[in-house]
Amino acid sequence: MTKKPVPGLIVKLGIPTMISMFVTTLYNMADSYFVGQINTSASGATSVVMGLMAILQAAGFMFGHGSGSIISRKLGQKEIEDARRYSATGFYSALFLGFAILILGSIFLTPLMLLLGSTETILPYAKTYATA
Repeated sequence: MTKKPVPGLIVKLGIPTMISMFVTTLYNMADSYFVGQINTSASGATSVVMGLMAILQAAGFMFGHGSGSIISRKLGQKEIEDARRYSATGFYSALFLGFAILILGSIFLTPLMLLLGSTETILPYAKTYATA
């Protein structure tokens, strides 16, 4: 990576991220289509839960991109042990935050769905969709 041109590396390393985002978008579109066949409230639930998915993705991107940036700088400086430490810290921090969101999200599911824009009609569908 230290001997190749940066623009080519950015494209090469950015492609997996773009594919991941594309697959997530396709997943959400397929969900919206099939759930929309049930009724309007069920279709609204997919939009509400999409906000929750965006929050989870943002948390993952925060730890992934943040620690990835530090790790790449440490590897460039040949500080391998520091890079390993940052890698472990990023991984375990993301894991801890994921479990915290899981626990708090389960406890406060109804207020969270209402905060994300659910109505009383959509709420049962949103809670089922979020936990299924």
